[in-house]
Amino acid sequence: MQEILNNLKILNSLKNYNYQRLHMPGHKGIEEIFPDSIKNAYPYFDVTETIYTDDLLNPSGFIKEFLEDINDFFGSGYSFLSLQGSTHLLQSCIAALSKPFGSILINRDAHRSIYSIAKILKLDIDYIFPQYDSRLGIYTYINAEEFEKSLRETKSEIVIITSPSYYGVNQDIKTFAKLSKRYNKKLIVDQAHGGYYKFAGKQTALDEGADICIVSLHKTLPCPNQSALLLSNLNDNRRLSEILVSLHTSSPSFVLLMWSEYGIEFSKRFGKRLYHDVLRMLDEISLPVLIYTNHRLRNVDKLKLLLNFRDLGFGLEDIKALLSKYSIVPESIDAGRILFYFSFMDSLSNFENLKSFFYDIISKKDKLKEETFSLPPRPKKVLKIYEVDEYKKTKLKLKDAAGRVCAKAIVPYTPGCPVVVEGEVIDKDAIEYLAAIFGNHFIEENEVDVIDER
Repeated sequence: MQEILNNLKILNSLKNYNYQRLHMPGHKGIEEIFPDSIKNAYPYFDVTETIYTDDLLNPSGFIKEFLEDINDFFGSGYSFLSLQGSTHLLQSCIAALSKPFGSILINRDAHRSIYSIAKILKLDIDYIFPQYDSRLGIYTYINAEEFEKSLRETKSEIVIITSPSYYGVNQDIKTFAKLSKRYNKKLIVDQAHGGYYKFAGKQTALDEGADICIVSLHKTLPCPNQSALLLSNLNDNRRLSEILVSLHTSSPSFVLLMWSEYGIEFSKRFGKRLYHDVLRMLDEISLPVLIYTNHRLRNVDKLKLLLNFRDLGFGLEDIKALLSKYSIVPESIDAGRILFYFSFMDSLSNFENLKSFFYDIISKKDKLKEETFSLPPRPKKVLKIYEVDEYKKTKLKLKDAAGRVCAKAIVPYTPGCPVVVEGEVIDKDAIEYLAAIFGNHFIEENEVDVIDER
């Protein structure tokens, strides 16, 4: 047995992952919150659909009761628990509610899963461009007038809005829901990054009038990776249910289901208290550098802390050295910014360690400088996203691709939002933007598929 263990590459690579986890998933590896019956779920509870269990895709027993409890808690008329993440739920909604060769209306900084399904279903994409914060280098709020203008002009019958964003920016869903109903559009809100809202006493997008709200359970709750929840208040969910089942694995894991239910029940019981404990500690460490973070924005999810370390006089290697010193792993980091993701569980972790990290940053404030981030490009679209499949393709280094038509989306991960989409021209501004955000090595080392012009 030990010989087998010695040969396990994945296990042996991860067993010494002893870092402060300021990234997803939300359970943060804190074993103390899980009873032995949950921690030791494999292999005893790893069963399949039998006459003595239930079927996630056609529930009639204990899973049906669980979903009824979900509807009672969230105020939804229909719910679906996915073990394939928010990606599965978003793509199913688009497949169910769009028309063949139709279009969809989305915010430009939407997740790449939405772009992927548009390409597969041969849907054109109309964009809403949020405002931009050049101090942090992120898209922020969608203007209500721009939103209404987009509703008037689009042929799409659905609109998909991300709120909160990867960087914690919440949109005015109440206003957008009213406008969507006025123009007879279905409003789907990708609230994956706000999965904890209801458990902390905050309103969900469904509470604010959205037709469908999609939340990731694993991002900020003590739930396993892949778990996500769709909440709907549509009058008729039959078509949606059919597509959700069609695109989901027919062999869902009872172990993941059990972990998800435990995470939900734990959050119902302790979520509000733990949330306010985390907020109190976050306010303390972020206050001295508030103007360099996303916490200075209005209506922002404070469990996402984005810090512009460039303006504080730090370079990327400086920050990496500090992270290593304190054994901290952030959610993401680029040439000028670092993003920490918190959850309820962080109130039970070592905040003193993080305080020391921030103290080292604050102590260098005498070297302040102020730089702005370039505006993200708005590339010219010459082909619909799915039309690129009709052309031959070739590869080029990003730095040499100016003027060429993108054949495979340029999607830096994280955050997973495309900078240039298939069918758009890779212009000089796009290349300079990528170099400014991710460093010159990004455009020098990475290749991109472009349409072959020979």
